[in-house]
Amino acid sequence: MSAIPLPWQSDVWDGLNRRMEQGRMAHALLISGDSGIGKMRLAEALAQRLICSAEMIRYACGACKACRLLAAGNHPDIRVLQPEEPGKPIKIDQVRELCDSLTKTSQQGGWKVAVIAPAEAMNISATNALLKNLEEPQANTLLILVSHRPSQLSATIRSRCQKITLPIPNTAEALEWLAGVCGDPVAAARVLPLAGGKPLLALNYLQSDSLAIRQDFEQLAEHVRCGDLSTLAAAQQCQKLDSGLAIDWFSSYVHRLATTDLADKPNRALFDFADKLLRARGWVASGSNPNAQLLWEELFMDWALVFTRR
Repeated sequence: MSAIPLPWQSDVWDGLNRRMEQGRMAHALLISGDSGIGKMRLAEALAQRLICSAEMIRYACGACKACRLLAAGNHPDIRVLQPEEPGKPIKIDQVRELCDSLTKTSQQGGWKVAVIAPAEAMNISATNALLKNLEEPQANTLLILVSHRPSQLSATIRSRCQKITLPIPNTAEALEWLAGVCGDPVAAARVLPLAGGKPLLALNYLQSDSLAIRQDFEQLAEHVRCGDLSTLAAAQQCQKLDSGLAIDWFSSYVHRLATTDLADKPNRALFDFADKLLRARGWVASGSNPNAQLLWEELFMDWALVFTRR
């Protein structure tokens, strides 16, 4: 089945279609924005539209030879590059192999498209390997970088891409879509705020145990805050979590705490800790592979100190 852009992406999609029709498609796009809003969906829809051999339509037809090959997972001219394991970096060998494939002639006689997601997962060596391809683009070749945190990409990479920044959709549009997909307007209205207004993240919460795991983590942080759980015990319980994702949960929890329960109790240390979480997220995203136990021990120790040094 062909990917179709999400409702809140219609204006961006119209612009991309105009570029295709006018032959002005860039050789590299950087699609950025928060996770959980459909950046990958847009990238996939665009890749499929370019590969599709049908003429003068807005979306991939799903019926031509190219679309059938794509549906079977056998289309030779479209590649998706992601970390080999969640939370791991994209390595130089992966990027070299991708770049090598992009220099070759299209096997189906049309476009060649590659999607790298998330682009900030590339380590320094992988980033440098990609630069040559960006500096010497091939005809009818599109590289799509999907990024949750474009500031973590090198300035050189960003400068060579046409940028598309996707905002979080407005609540009414997100809620209408989510309720339609899950079939439960009440559940959609309950979960969407917990997901920060991000509809695909909210859908993931509804379709998996992700929300329960997140709530367990927040309860863990609450126990440390109240002194009911040691920092060591808390860190041990976090070792198997995706560190980057859990740090995002921690940041959201701290923000919510600062703007609700602690709104009338100013605490400078709370904001200093929020900055530390941002730095820790950068360490994880950089691919430096910090020891999970030590990382969480340090974070929870600092978290406990926020409420003991007043």
